Amino acid sequence: MTYKVIQWATGTVAKEAVKGIAGRSDLDLVGTWVHSEDKDGLDAGEICGIDPLGVTATRDKDAILALDADCVSFMQGRDWAGDPMPTFGVLLDILRSGKNVVNLWWPTLVNPSAVSDEVYGQLQEACLDGGSSIYTLGLDPGFGPLGLALSALNLARRVDSIHTYEFFNNGLWDTPDLKMFFGFGQDDVERIPILAPGVTTAYHGTTLHLLADALGVKLDEIVEDHSVIYADEDFEVPAAQVPKGTISGVRYQVKGMVDGEARVTLDHLESIRDKDYNELGFVGNGYRVELEGEPWLRMDLAISDVALTTEAVTTPAVYGAVAIAVAMAVVNAIPAVCDAAPGVLTILDLPLNPVRR
Repeated sequence: MTYKVIQWATGTVAKEAVKGIAGRSDLDLVGTWVHSEDKDGLDAGEICGIDPLGVTATRDKDAILALDADCVSFMQGRDWAGDPMPTFGVLLDILRSGKNVVNLWWPTLVNPSAVSDEVYGQLQEACLDGGSSIYTLGLDPGFGPLGLALSALNLARRVDSIHTYEFFNNGLWDTPDLKMFFGFGQDDVERIPILAPGVTTAYHGTTLHLLADALGVKLDEIVEDHSVIYADEDFEVPAAQVPKGTISGVRYQVKGMVDGEARVTLDHLESIRDKDYNELGFVGNGYRVELEGEPWLRMDLAISDVALTTEAVTTPAVYGAVAIAVAMAVVNAIPAVCDAAPGVLTILDLPLNPVRR
């Protein structure tokens, strides 16, 4: 069976989604919505740097919604400081139109019921009205912590705790917002946005609750913790100019507590040099899960464009590899989402979705 797909937006990750859709024989790209006037009227393949696909991009949302399609790959850009609800309304309109959705726009929807009863209720109602389904995954929140942790749980007889890690070198991301968000090159921890009270829970709390559901436990509370490291010398990378003594790395944790103990921990180590945080023995960019129980388990997932060595591993192509992984986490799920019963779906509801040609 072939599934007709609309690509919603064509940013960095969304371009990789278009390539992924074009590369699968069971997916057929039938429409592309774009935000930019510069892309309006261009062929989707031209926008994404591949051969023409015979699909003309448009900014006309009504025209896109009128297309005959099975699924929308929804990857509209998001201003995290802005109000998400106008775009959320578009998402609801798509579901009511009878089109299934795989979503990267709002990553915390990996577990909509943990966002709020209102958000979950609106999504579920729109799905039932349209006979459609919605599935959100991505990498983090998404498969990075969830896929590894669930894989480890399949091998365990007893689980005392789950600890997941993200390791990421941001050094080549030449964006002022990133420097500000993680505080690279700054000296005031109190002014780092990611470390403001409640922010890390807002990003990752839904993942904690989903893993708790998988364990069959209910969290009493979520506790935040963090630390920073400081540069031992002056250095400069595309992401930031870092004077000696200023922040060069941030580590933050969100912990799901049960009876005073951390049963589920999400641990993020954000650096801008390969040598920082390497004492934990992880090579490259990616994820780790450690399961305390019977047996003790560790799984590592490194994402790169080439086989990794213990040498420096941060290259521009690595960021492209991450973008591919993020996009394909949902593109490869399209057939399963289309075949599912109407309603809100999570990673607990679907089987693994391998790539197909």
